[in-house]
Amino acid sequence: MKRKNRLSLALAAAGCLASTPVFCAPVLLSQTFQLNNLLDRNSVSLNFDLGSFLSGKGYGAKDIVSGNATLHAYSDLQYGAATATPYSDYQVTGSASHMATYSYYVPDTQNCGWWGRSACNNAHTEYVNYTISDRNTTRWRDIKHEDLVADSMKLLIGTSNASDVAETRSSSIGSYGAEAYEGRDCRSTDFYGNCSYDNRFSRQRDTYSAIFGGLDASLNLDAAALMDVRSDGVLGVGVQATAGQFKLNAISFDLLVEKAAAVPEPASLLLASSAIAGLAMTTRRRKKVKDDGKA
Repeated sequence: MKRKNRLSLALAAAGCLASTPVFCAPVLLSQTFQLNNLLDRNSVSLNFDLGSFLSGKGYGAKDIVSGNATLHAYSDLQYGAATATPYSDYQVTGSASHMATYSYYVPDTQNCGWWGRSACNNAHTEYVNYTISDRNTTRWRDIKHEDLVADSMKLLIGTSNASDVAETRSSSIGSYGAEAYEGRDCRSTDFYGNCSYDNRFSRQRDTYSAIFGGLDASLNLDAAALMDVRSDGVLGVGVQATAGQFKLNAISFDLLVEKAAAVPEPASLLLASSAIAGLAMTTRRRKKVKDDGKA
């Protein structure tokens, strides 16, 4: 009887062990995919094969418990067509001069001929050069190069979304270039009718203003995203350039995975049934022995 009891207990223990679920401790796995997409006020749909990555680690897509995705992008400087500010008023920036001429008439001399001291009919015009003072005037303007659109990115996974906006600002001002001659204007005339001029020049410089920088958006995988990736191991991701343009650099996934509970095979189920039968047999035998003892 003792041998039968031991056999029954052994069957029961074996059945319990075979039907007990087995769990593994959760493991955090990370994977990064490099990207090279340029978005300019448009959107793109991307698919990432996380199942193949997990398979190489000994897990499946159905083992994903939770996860997080982080998208990295960069908004570079993208200057549009340059625009010019209005010119300033002319300002006097220096002095100059130029040569002018005036003339006067010299009549014929009265003392001429063979008895005179000079030839007859010697009337003529005399020309005299002299200097007139002028002014140099200059006006200025800026040539503006701008990228003032705050580029904005939206990440969409499952039914969730996250956004980020470029916030780095920069500005710089160049030096004025050489003077460009534009012409001259007669400012006034003297006794002889000659002008004193204002010489006109212009100068310009380049200025730069921009908003740029990194864009980062992160999302926890919601129920819809987990259902999506568990179905075939591929996770769909959407990205929108809601403003401006930027380049996608990479997307990183942090996945918490855990081996699913072991499901008993048919043979294990049979062994478990045998264990139940063994327990029942042991119980009956113990009851019979007890009853015999009382008798």
